[in-house]
Amino acid sequence: MRVRVSKAAARRFLLYAQGLLEVPGVIQPWAKELRGRSGLLRALERLEAVQLDPIAVVERNHHLVLRNRVGGYRPEHLDGLFAAGQVFEYLANARCVLPMRDLPDFWPIMLAARQLPARAALADVMTDVLRRLYREGPLPPRALGNDGPRLLGLGYNPPDKASKASGRAIDLLWLGGEVFVARREGNEKWYDLAEQVIPRNVAADLPGDFSNLRSPLLRAHAGVGAGGQETGPERAGDSAHGAGAREEGGGGEGERRALPGDSPVLTGVDVSRPWSTPDVGAGQAEWQRFLLDKYMRAYRLVDLGDFRFGWQSYPSARRRALAAEKVAKGEWVEVEVDGVRRRYFALAEDRPCLEAAGDWEPRRTVRFLAPLDNLLWRRERLQDLFDFDYTWEVYTPAAKRRFGYYAMPILYGDRLIGRLDPKLDRENGVLVVNRLQLELDGVDRRGLETSLEKALYAFARWHGAEDVRILQRG
Repeated sequence: MRVRVSKAAARRFLLYAQGLLEVPGVIQPWAKELRGRSGLLRALERLEAVQLDPIAVVERNHHLVLRNRVGGYRPEHLDGLFAAGQVFEYLANARCVLPMRDLPDFWPIMLAARQLPARAALADVMTDVLRRLYREGPLPPRALGNDGPRLLGLGYNPPDKASKASGRAIDLLWLGGEVFVARREGNEKWYDLAEQVIPRNVAADLPGDFSNLRSPLLRAHAGVGAGGQETGPERAGDSAHGAGAREEGGGGEGERRALPGDSPVLTGVDVSRPWSTPDVGAGQAEWQRFLLDKYMRAYRLVDLGDFRFGWQSYPSARRRALAAEKVAKGEWVEVEVDGVRRRYFALAEDRPCLEAAGDWEPRRTVRFLAPLDNLLWRRERLQDLFDFDYTWEVYTPAAKRRFGYYAMPILYGDRLIGRLDPKLDRENGVLVVNRLQLELDGVDRRGLETSLEKALYAFARWHGAEDVRILQRG
């Protein structure tokens, strides 16, 4: 099945699906409908995933994404969802915040991740991390492994620089679903045992017999039998929403078990920090189908050249076969966009909206998009549908940057019209715009300056700033 639409229809549909479009009398943006913590959870469920990023020249990426889609959004609202056990972090498009309802579908990849070879080399360190969390409750990585072994030349570290082995141990435990992010304080993650974080009703839906969520490493240490019965120290007190219980104890710098030796250095251990979803084997076809469906619901308009297709490392022939299978089953439709060579696919249920979107007349509202906003995940799609070339220059050497370190695309109605490179001067309460660059060919400019100024000051006030200073235009 195939549908043909104009560029305008394709981009308006995409903005509608992403909650960013307003068509007077027809479509409301999500921010006018979704408010508060309950609205935030619905927005996350509609988006499927929101990418996390630590950079904070203004507020962090995930908060900027949600601000554009949830009325009255504040970062503490997302903190509240973590505290209530309604969201979790895992790998999807990258490291993302996800609705807790999806955890049972992610569980197979977590179990598969427990077979990673690096776990054998770091088993002792992982056990030490689990033991600390068992005794003390949630802890940040900085509180763990300070007297433990080090790893040389890992990730961005030069060959002669060591990092704490506990950091990679936490990564492996997190990938394996044995520890979860219980909360965030700014950019700092606080980890806790799975049994304390996963709500009981979600734990009951995990595939297989997972009434006891405790890591095998911790069961071996604490003396827990296969049936989940404690043979070690008595435990007391259920967590607020977790499936298990925890010893009473502190939540900060407490007792530590010293590892043998004087901070030994481990070499030859492949435990690089994960950046994309691990692949699963052919025996996990059902999980792959779930992930492909979730990917499609998140992107809503996809092409087979996307290296993230299905959030798995599929060869091109497999991508074509999967798309053909979905079309044959009537689940997807092929989409031809006028003037675009690339072929796209959409959910069959979205066909009526795609075909109607060309007649929509969007309100020309200004929004500033975070560099990793869901709309921007596929840069080639921006070029095809918006005629907009976007590169996030945060990793580009300063001398080679064209638009700025944290340049954020500017959405005006259904057009991307330029970039804003902001920086928050927190001490003086000023939003500094290092550069404001506009591309206005073919854009109806009526009301643009007023809308732009209004959006800038609203953006500043949301950050706690009262003034805006633009250093460079054009």
